[in-house]
Amino acid sequence: MAYSTEQLALYRRISLRVAPLALLLYLVAFLDRVNVSFAALTMNHDLGISETTYGLAAGVFFLGYMVLAIPSNYMIVKVGAPRWVALLMITWGIVGCATAFVHGAPAYITLRFLLGAAESGFLPGLVYYLTRWLPGKARAGILALLYLAIPLSSVIGSPISAALLRMNGMGGLHGWQWLFLLEAIPAIVLGCAVPWLLDDGPHTATWLSDEDKQMLRQSIEEEASVTLHATGSERAPMGLLALLAATYFMLMIGLYELGFWTPRLIASHGVSLRWLGWLNALPYAVGAVTLLPWCRWSDRIASRGGGRQWILAASFLSGCAGFVLTALAPSLPVLLVAISIAAFGVYVSMPVFWAGVSQRVSPAVVAFAIALINSIGNIGGFLGPYATGWLLDRTHSYAVGLTCTAAALFIGTVLVLLAFRKNTNASTLS
Repeated sequence: MAYSTEQLALYRRISLRVAPLALLLYLVAFLDRVNVSFAALTMNHDLGISETTYGLAAGVFFLGYMVLAIPSNYMIVKVGAPRWVALLMITWGIVGCATAFVHGAPAYITLRFLLGAAESGFLPGLVYYLTRWLPGKARAGILALLYLAIPLSSVIGSPISAALLRMNGMGGLHGWQWLFLLEAIPAIVLGCAVPWLLDDGPHTATWLSDEDKQMLRQSIEEEASVTLHATGSERAPMGLLALLAATYFMLMIGLYELGFWTPRLIASHGVSLRWLGWLNALPYAVGAVTLLPWCRWSDRIASRGGGRQWILAASFLSGCAGFVLTALAPSLPVLLVAISIAAFGVYVSMPVFWAGVSQRVSPAVVAFAIALINSIGNIGGFLGPYATGWLLDRTHSYAVGLTCTAAALFIGTVLVLLAFRKNTNASTLS
């Protein structure tokens, strides 16, 4: 059933009120996660870090992430989003500052692990938090506003990170030390402010009327009853969860191939730090501009009874094609176009994926399901960067790693069609 005009107006108002703060918080989180891609341009030489070790350190983040994602998501349900998100942000901000003072690979790898542990409950917690504000068929739009933080973190962060690297020698610190210090401080500041900025949920939102809350609660409960009827249980089918986690695993390989290796790819074409930040921002700007329209289109189709699987499959295939072209790019302009195509495919896939997941899993277990899928899927965030670094050390070419990433997204396309197909025992997307 399509939403009424009053419902759509309410959902837009909620999205515009709730999503911007979530976007800002995640932007800070993602920047702290991937700023090593710029730091490595000079840090690797200063600390004697090989390409393989860089890939390991970039990926070990996700081992810490995997270990604590489920208990951390349990805590956000137990104590509420404002307090738990505040604690996580302050913790990872402190770890980020400490990274500026490492003297070798062992300490660097250890702090990357701790950063992953600190961030483990943040993204799945925010996804769960946002699912409490809207019914499933309207969620891709608000999740798109959240995931807009990923390309924006590079659009905004790339020129800033390049400029910070050029502070080399100021105050007796290397440029990469300034980068880690100054980009970690916003997490601590925002973490201290979050308890006063973030509503615990619709029930505590003073800017919603009682009628708004009743309309929202009714639409969410009606959809929940349909999902429960389709699944026949409040337990998530393990076969479905395995398919969803495997799909997300492939997507994470693509996401962090972009996040950890794109600046290195562009720099390999002889680009100086003065221009690297701006050129690195271009592909992510493409992802940012296309993200919201694509996800709103997905929501319109879902609200009319259509499935998201074909939209999601097309997104995965776009990412696959982009990485193939990146591996074959003969020049810098072609490389930037190819990375832009890859960025589009990867970034638009993420909110559509999570919107589909939230429709296929009973609300009673959605927090657990999100944390499990995110935790297992992010193993791809460990293996992808590590494998690329290992292959780069041995082949002295990015092409093999990029081709493997394209293959992962192609496999992900097949998994999408299996996990999100209609008329299964698990659930439906209609």
